[in-house]
Amino acid sequence: MLRTRAPLCRRTFLQSAAGAVGSATLSAALNNANAAPKISKQAVAYQDHPDGDKRCERCTQFQPPDACKMVDGQISPQGSCRIFIPSRQS
Repeated sequence: MLRTRAPLCRRTFLQSAAGAVGSATLSAALNNANAAPKISKQAVAYQDHPDGDKRCERCTQFQPPDACKMVDGQISPQGSCRIFIPSRQS
């Protein structure tokens, strides 16, 4: 016996599309909620000048032009802190 599929009705299509959009939105919201909070400058002893060869612009956590993945606030490329991790390009 050969089964044929019923044609897709507009209502079913719209319900499926709304469900997919809702799922994607919920997933994105959960990913943002799980993002790690940044650490304060005071907690990492941030200073706006280098500490020897340690400069934010040479750290793997630095995000040009003036941000850090780990430290909250504006970061100077010439700054430094306790959690410096040298990038491979240094």
